[in-house]
Amino acid sequence: MNLRIHVVIITAVITAMVIGISTWYLYSSVNPQIIKEDFENGFGEWVSDADVPLDPNNPGHTVAWNITHSTDISSSGQHSLKLFIDGQQDDGTIWVERKIAVRRNVRINVNISFDFYSEQESFNTVAAICAYTGIRNPEAEESFSVIGPANEVAGWKRYSLTAIIDTGSSEEIWVALGISVRWETFITYYIDNVEVEVK
Repeated sequence: MNLRIHVVIITAVITAMVIGISTWYLYSSVNPQIIKEDFENGFGEWVSDADVPLDPNNPGHTVAWNITHSTDISSSGQHSLKLFIDGQQDDGTIWVERKIAVRRNVRINVNISFDFYSEQESFNTVAAICAYTGIRNPEAEESFSVIGPANEVAGWKRYSLTAIIDTGSSEEIWVALGISVRWETFITYYIDNVEVEVK
């Protein structure tokens, strides 16, 4: 096989690769990955996590908290997630999180949106609604962005967080949403109808 044929083959392969990659990028931008969860069948792929303080009234243990599958109230279907934390230490963040497969070495836009329920409106910031998106599993309150006060309205309200992520060598990103204590009291809220868009 002479040099000219080699050049033609190599050129054809490179052209095909460029066209394939360009088509994939175009398809991805036109057809983003959309993940929806309304918790009708448990947590789905979401799991609960927390960064909470020790309880001085119960040495050796953290303050009480839990995130449960609930039928108390919902914005979509019959179920939602109920978030509870003993905020008497004026500290603590609890959340649900999941990972999503992505391509390496690209810049992506991620939007998390969800419905949030507060039983009552308050001028005091009893808790903050927080969310996270990034290439690392969030493990601390400092990882989260505050996107609004939890008692902004009585009832359901939709909140969202948008971020641009450079994936680097990672083949997955993490998204999370929850609440962070701002007032010394017992705190209960609900989350439902979560949507994550990756493009």
